[in-house]
Amino acid sequence: MEKQTKQCPTYAEAPAGRQNCKKICQNCKSEFAIEPEDFDFYEKIEVPPPTWCPACREQRRLVFRNERALYKRKCDLCGESVVSRVSPDKPYPMYCQKCWWSDKWNPLSYGRNYDWSRPFLEQFRELLFFTPHVNILNSNTVNSDWVNQETDDKNCYLNVGGHFNEDSAYNTYEIRGKNCLDNFWVWQTEFGYENIIGERCYRTLFSRDCYDCLNVILSSDCRNCQNCFGCAGLRNKQYHIFNQPSSKEEYQEFLKNNPLTSNKNLAALQEKARKVWLSVPKRNAHIIKCNNVKGCFINESKNIGNGWYVDKCEDSKHLYVATSLKDCYDATSFGWAELCYEMAHSVGASNSKFSAFIMGGGTAEAIGSTNLEYCYATPHSSNCFGCCNMKGQEYCILNKKYSKESFDELRTKIKQQMIDMPYTDKKGRVYAYGEFFPVEFAPFGYNETTAQDYYPLEKAEAIERGYNWSDYESDVKYEFSDYQAPDDIHDVKDDILEKVLKCEVSSKAYRIIPMELQLYRQIGLPIPKRTPLQRHRDRMKELLPRKLFQRPCQCQGESSEKGIYKNTAPHSHGNTPCPNLMETPYSPDRPEIVYCEACYLKEIA
Repeated sequence: MEKQTKQCPTYAEAPAGRQNCKKICQNCKSEFAIEPEDFDFYEKIEVPPPTWCPACREQRRLVFRNERALYKRKCDLCGESVVSRVSPDKPYPMYCQKCWWSDKWNPLSYGRNYDWSRPFLEQFRELLFFTPHVNILNSNTVNSDWVNQETDDKNCYLNVGGHFNEDSAYNTYEIRGKNCLDNFWVWQTEFGYENIIGERCYRTLFSRDCYDCLNVILSSDCRNCQNCFGCAGLRNKQYHIFNQPSSKEEYQEFLKNNPLTSNKNLAALQEKARKVWLSVPKRNAHIIKCNNVKGCFINESKNIGNGWYVDKCEDSKHLYVATSLKDCYDATSFGWAELCYEMAHSVGASNSKFSAFIMGGGTAEAIGSTNLEYCYATPHSSNCFGCCNMKGQEYCILNKKYSKESFDELRTKIKQQMIDMPYTDKKGRVYAYGEFFPVEFAPFGYNETTAQDYYPLEKAEAIERGYNWSDYESDVKYEFSDYQAPDDIHDVKDDILEKVLKCEVSSKAYRIIPMELQLYRQIGLPIPKRTPLQRHRDRMKELLPRKLFQRPCQCQGESSEKGIYKNTAPHSHGNTPCPNLMETPYSPDRPEIVYCEACYLKEIA
């Protein structure tokens, strides 16, 4: 199809037997496609097709999610000093959780009449920056004040996006973990350190994509393995060193002679392990027990397009960190929902659109928020439009309550007015009905949000693109200690807990907390030379890009390209190159050996 710059038809105007429609993104000006099944979805939920490409839509949702920029400030209602994701210089009020959820204030008192002389979104923005925001998002936690968007934690610190954790810190998406530090996406793991993607592991360190492993170190893509060091692509193995089998005695002798207790030793071992990782084929995409899905890290799902870190979803598209969704498009950090579109950072919703921080029942059987549009932080609410920082309400518009009949009539009129009188932001981007909140509505600076993790920008570039930026700095100043942490953990004394250390990359201050020091000593790991935030950023750089590349399988019959890896089993294509084209997040210029599913399973599984 030739490149089209005109608008695609709406679902009502699109002819039968729809063809792919090409559009130019209103934000980045790149071309993107709207496919026939997309029109079917838009028709089902009664929205027009989007004017932003999928990546820009996700970035727009992420600027509303502040995970790690936490501050100490006073509640604007009770005056108590609390941990807050809202810095003291923000122009809107902030209530601590105890006050925000209490009956000490009435969100409906902020309600306002609709002004037909102004765009809807302009009025919504005023309400968003006038109503009190909750200080942090966590619940049912014990001794875990500094966790955000977590539930049911005990003795945790600076964990984000996880649930049911204990004695853990600096993790992102840790679920049912204990004694874990500095991990991304680890489930049912104990004594895990610096892992990316892992489930049901014990004492697994510096590893990637490992499952059901015990005492596994510096390893990649291992399943049901024990006592393996610097390995890749192993299944049901034990006592292996750099992919070579060893006896128990040889393995123990190796650990004795190659301790992880110093940063110097660790760096040398990491370099050697990564060479092993690059010598073994990678699966083109991590897709398990799925049917008709595209993306990576998708489990037990069907009919998924562009899904990343997706579990038990179906008939959905453009998902990032999603579980138990059905008939949902454009969802970020979203779970237990159905018939939703352009939703973010929520659970337990149905038939809802263009909203964020909507909490319902929390399980598929207990959806508690329904029929919401353009709502922000309105948990346990239904049939609301344009409301924010309000709980347990229904039939409200701009935080004002109506009868069902008046609500239905007014909502219909407002939707039409959004088409006739759209909001235009300071960069000239037009927001009619069908678009998520404008990026300039974000209540945080771009550099405070998760968008900076996945779409990093410098301050000047962010401002040029119309995003907010935070320059807030705490009045608390730290004086760095002359103390230099010993390279080996065996030489570290308890007085390190009183020292202020300087990050070797950012020169930012950081401290070692007691829980952290205890784990380093127990496992035998050196003191890190970087702040927790820098370590998080380092992990994020190691994640595969959320983009698929079409490329040929690198299996050449008897070996991989360039003969780096020698095949161990016959393949269906014999000694000739594999004819399969595959879609993979491994771009052609990366150093990994990438095999299609069939060739990978012949070699690894």
